[in-house]
Amino acid sequence: MVWKEIDMRILRLQRHWTHGVMGAAQSDNANLTKAELVMRIKSRLATVDPTKAKEVGGVFLFNIIKGTSVYSWTLDLNNVTVYEGEPEEDPDTTFTLNEHYFKQLVSGSEDARAIMQAGRCSVTGDIMRAMKLEPYIKID
Repeated sequence: MVWKEIDMRILRLQRHWTHGVMGAAQSDNANLTKAELVMRIKSRLATVDPTKAKEVGGVFLFNIIKGTSVYSWTLDLNNVTVYEGEPEEDPDTTFTLNEHYFKQLVSGSEDARAIMQAGRCSVTGDIMRAMKLEPYIKID
């Protein structure tokens, strides 16, 4: 009797994670290109409170690696904007990671701290400020 209840709970959890909201959102994001993900981040940034974004402040450069190519984009919370390419002046923080981990980072399928602590993402500069970015880079 106890094993049957445990099996049913496991089955419900599996359904939730493979067919529920999290599974659908993650699979949708997995098929998007880096540029499409950045456009979604740009759209998300347009919905946040600019005053709070400016309180966090800073310029963040993301270098996303796929094979031998690098796609760079910038999140500028001083001006509350997102654009392709590198900033004109040195960024406060630079992230370098591969495309797979970038997709995990912005989709929320893996915690940002876990990605950084596991060495899957190189972060240079203001790491404490970088830890405050999740509301601005995580897409639904």
